[in-house]
Amino acid sequence: MDFTLERKQVHELANHLTIVQGAVKAVLKSLDQKKGQYDDEKARLEKANDYIKKSIESLRELRAHIHAKSEELGKE
Repeated sequence: MDFTLERKQVHELANHLTIVQGAVKAVLKSLDQKKGQYDDEKARLEKANDYIKKSIESLRELRAHIHAKSEELGKE
């Protein structure tokens, strides 16, 4: 069984999330320089960044699982 499509989709999702994470980090850095002015916005972005990190980690785990499954089925 070939998991090429699944691996490609996981890779694309991880790339998109990484780009979003970079943008969120840039905004957070900018907000840090304006201390106290945008505390609510900063808190929401930090929460979003946490969920992005968790999503990227889940995708990495899924990619590893797909890779292992692909190798396992290839040996049969």
